Amino acid sequence: VWDFRLQRHREAAREYIRRVRPKLIIGSPMCTMFSILQTMTQWTEEKQRRWGEAKAHMRFMIEIYTQQHNEGRWFLHEHPKTASSWKIEEMQKLMRREGVDTTIADLCMYGLKTWSCDGKQLVNAKKSTKFMSNSDCIRRELEIRCDGKHDHQQLVGGRAKEAARYPPELCRAICKGLMKEMQGFAM
Repeated sequence: VWDFRLQRHREAAREYIRRVRPKLIIGSPMCTMFSILQTMTQWTEEKQRRWGEAKAHMRFMIEIYTQQHNEGRWFLHEHPKTASSWKIEEMQKLMRREGVDTTIADLCMYGLKTWSCDGKQLVNAKKSTKFMSNSDCIRRELEIRCDGKHDHQQLVGGRAKEAARYPPELCRAICKGLMKEMQGFAM
């Protein structure tokens, strides 16, 4: 498990990428400190420290994405649509690069579920999510919005943490987009 708060882990990741040159890097940094819920509580010294760590982690991921893009490989970044991370200066700069774009998907359409209020059954969880990538094919696979044909359970009361795990259908969509990209089917 990587902990990018640690310099040795950042260096190990850089070395791994230099050596392996992965076709795709997927980044899904913890979004807790970038949640709109952070605006509802007071900023303490501890919260400020955690905010600094979260921003440093995000900047490291942007560095990795930029390297992938510059070297002709792909990256995919995911964070909630409303996350404040999208407003970070370095993120804005990366989004303006040629070939980089964003899309929004509602993860209920990819099978994201959470427990109902009574805890007796799994129900759909909408989780509007923004994706940024330099792969057109992957982005096209990740732009399905909710069709409104089902109810949703809000991701509150401890449900958001469980919803951080990608549902299998989302993983399949990412893989499908990558395979199309690798086969040169930019449609």
